[in-house]
Amino acid sequence: MKLKTSSLLIAGALFGAAVMPAQANNEAMMNLLKVLRDQGTITAESYELLINAAKADKEATETTTAEVKAEVNQATADMPKITTKGKLKIEDREGNWSFQTDGRVMWDAINVDNDGLRTDDDGEGTELRRGRLGFVGSIYDFTYKLDIGFATGDTVIKDAYVGYKTKFGDNPFILKLGQTAMPFSFNTVASSKYMGFLDRPMYSDSAISRTRGSGAYVQLAEKDYRWILMSSLTNGILNNGKTTGSDETTFAVRGSFVPLMQDKTHLLQVGIGYLTQGSGGDNKFKYDQRLVSHMAATKDLKAELTSGYDGSNAYNIDMFGVYGPFHLLAEYTDWTADQSGADDLDLSGYSVEAGYFLTGESMKWKQGYTSDVTPKSNLGAWQLVARFENMETEQSQVAANNDEADKFTIGINYYPTQNTRLMLNYDKVTDLTIDGINTSFEPSSLKFRAQTYW
Repeated sequence: MKLKTSSLLIAGALFGAAVMPAQANNEAMMNLLKVLRDQGTITAESYELLINAAKADKEATETTTAEVKAEVNQATADMPKITTKGKLKIEDREGNWSFQTDGRVMWDAINVDNDGLRTDDDGEGTELRRGRLGFVGSIYDFTYKLDIGFATGDTVIKDAYVGYKTKFGDNPFILKLGQTAMPFSFNTVASSKYMGFLDRPMYSDSAISRTRGSGAYVQLAEKDYRWILMSSLTNGILNNGKTTGSDETTFAVRGSFVPLMQDKTHLLQVGIGYLTQGSGGDNKFKYDQRLVSHMAATKDLKAELTSGYDGSNAYNIDMFGVYGPFHLLAEYTDWTADQSGADDLDLSGYSVEAGYFLTGESMKWKQGYTSDVTPKSNLGAWQLVARFENMETEQSQVAANNDEADKFTIGINYYPTQNTRLMLNYDKVTDLTIDGINTSFEPSSLKFRAQTYW
């Protein structure tokens, strides 16, 4: 029995459509029927008959798909929404509550060369610089966060607060009660997860740029965070669940604004901070800082008031800019520790850092600070960074309180994914004054980090 060519073509088309996805079935079938009609293989009457059948099948498929989708949405309407991209977050459909895990692991390998300054302090080793677990979330208009550090073997409370959020017009407002970051220095408040370097500058995250405090914190911002006003009143850091009576009462305030913004990858932000601190119960003040590595045993930059300390006043100004793959961050801090009956102790520091993404990404700006970077490709993102910084302590009557150091750091960062990063830094002190005497020592260090966060 002989089959007509048209019959074979139609049969082949039907077979091909059968093994294709439903939506593609109809599109392919209708295109093929049109070709067969135009070539005269099938009559116009046959074309109309078959094309109407294909359209009917397409409509039936779309109707069935819509019905199934509606049934799925109805069946899951009361189930919480779960987000797994870069984080694990569970929230209800109406946005009334949310719960998100929080944590980070930062493992460092470090080699220190003190250039003869401290012969017993040269060395190499590894450490768990940061290991944290916690959670953050909201319940209607209330927020909460608990972040516990355990890198040293003992648990340490980092963040622990309950907050209330609302709006004044379109401007978001939040009040936090508990322990959180004090609003003063950009480098201190910015999360360690997103820093361009393994370590913060020498003036940051120290006695003259406190990280956290236990007390009250308020923030009012424009809806797109182009300006932000922040303030806190704190009384020391939580230790064993409470602050001690000798901890200093500290008031801090910070404002930032964005005078130039084309978009979030082309902007300039300026920040100004002020801080005043009481003398505490023992009327003493002490600043000490390592030079090239957190692992170094000796703190060579130091200044101390053993009595007569009457409190401190400090000022800070910073500038953060992003222009595509390039970013710039500059900051200056000036701290004065008052002493009754003697010269005040003046401490100042500044840093200038720059970074460039070789793979085209941009440093992410979010609510006034840096945030996570998402690689543009599966090969990851590469970033070059460099920083110069200076730290100086001065009290004219006490030579031991006159120290100064210049240091530069260069580094390369590799982001395999949004939540992982490998970092390599080289630090070197280029000029060093200790106890008022300029030295020829130039300590250095080579540092590597593997980190992840969620």
